[in-house]
Order: sequence, then structure tokens, then C-alpha cells
Amino acid sequence: MQPPSSPSSVITAPPSYHENAQRLAKLIAESKTCRFSLLHYDSSSKTMVDWCWPADGDGKKIPPSDLEKHRDEYDFRYPCCLCADGGGRGTYTEAAVYPWWNKTMRTTCWNTRCASDRCGYQVKMDMYFQLARLVAYQYPRREWTFREQTELLNELDSSVGDGISVKDFRILFKRCKKCMQVGARPAMNRHICSGGVQKRRN
Repeated sequence: MQPPSSPSSVITAPPSYHENAQRLAKLIAESKTCRFSLLHYDSSSKTMVDWCWPADGDGKKIPPSDLEKHRDEYDFRYPCCLCADGGGRGTYTEAAVYPWWNKTMRTTCWNTRCASDRCGYQVKMDMYFQLARLVAYQYPRREWTFREQTELLNELDSSVGDGISVKDFRILFKRCKKCMQVGARPAMNRHICSGGVQKRRN
């Protein structure tokens, strides 16, 4: 019979960061080169999947320039970037959506990209909006619209009255799960995360 091995004799291989970087690079390349669907990251399958473009009541896709306004009333999220990788099943890190002026073509283009500019996720949205076969979905209406949230903020700021309820407070404010900053929900929906890096104050 052999004596039991000591814990120090068991060698565990360190995680391969090179393999992980290669895997993520392939996913980014896939999102940039896919011509039939706007892809974003799914943390459950650890793959790139179709992002369902928001549609109006008639099933027509919302133009990129109107997505932010549509988001005030309808409950949907922008594409998930690869910062969600390694965060566990169901982790969702929302990318930013913004306009960009193309000087050569003299037109406004719309992009979605990593809000903290770390993972390299970046996709031009315009070409997908024009695709007839792109998956579009009518998202449910929000419980509280932007206008109602603004009214709640004004009520909270008023010296007259009893303030707001705990439920209303939770609807009105949102905390970033990454950097733990808290802010009014409309502003935090457009929050560009610092990834937990505290900014110095002068």
C-alpha cells in the first residue's frame, strides 16, 4: 500500500489566459464579420447570439436614432459586450449605443460598443437595421416611463409632502453591479462604467 500523497505533490495547471484571449478574440471577430444578424454575447452559452432588434406595434424595426427614446417606454437592453464573460451565468454587461459622424460619407452612423472600452466589442448597427430578415421583437412596455420617473424625482426634490415610498425609490434609482455607483435610473441606463476604478478628485 502506498502512503497518501501530500497536498504539495499535487500540481494544478494554472488557467490558460492565452487560450481565453484567443476564444474572446474569435467571438469579437465573429460579431464584426457576421452579415446576417447583429450578434452580442450570451454568458449562459458563452457564445455570440442574435440580438433582437426592438420593433414597434406594427412589427417595424425602430431606427437606431430612436432607440434611446423607445427605451424610455419599453423594457429592452442594448447588446451585451464580452465584459460579461467570466461573470457567471446570466451576467449581462450592456454596451453603449451612440452616433458617429462619417466625414467621408457625410452621414451619421450608429455603433454599439463596450461602454468601458475594455473588451473590444464594437459593431456598426446601421447595416443590420436595413436587413429585412433581421430578428425584430416587440418588447413589453415599462412599468414606469421616463416622464413618470421625472415626476418622482421632482416629488423627491420637493420640500412639500412626505417624500416617496421604498418601492418608488427602487424604481427611480439604479446601482451599477460593476462599479457599485448609484444614480437616477434614466441616467444609469446610459451609464458608462469605470469598471470599479475610483476616479481621483482634485
